[in-house]
Amino acid sequence: MEIGASIEWFNYVIRLVICIDATYLKARTIGVLLVAVCKDGNEMICSLAFGFTNFECTESWTWFLKKLCKLIQYLDRVMLVSDWHSGIFNAMEAIFLDAALGICTYHLARNLKKILQAEG
Repeated sequence: MEIGASIEWFNYVIRLVICIDATYLKARTIGVLLVAVCKDGNEMICSLAFGFTNFECTESWTWFLKKLCKLIQYLDRVMLVSDWHSGIFNAMEAIFLDAALGICTYHLARNLKKILQAEG
């Protein structure tokens, strides 16, 4: 589900950097919330789209990113930032062919720390 006003705003005003991630729902509703957000010129976070699914996998991310892709006007100027979960990465590569792909430095550092601790 997209948030219409935010999409319009994104296409004309917002920085063309989209952060995507998921969080697990553990209360009454069990599942995964997929989100796409960006920041405006005042560093305020703006929601672009969200979706609910049962699992975080390539198929669910493909569904979500296809919907998001249809709403964005300048696909060749967009940068997507994520934690590079395999499902996110596979879907991003398949759908956003001309977009720049980035990794969240927080998640990169955390993953490197896990690898170094396992080796040492």
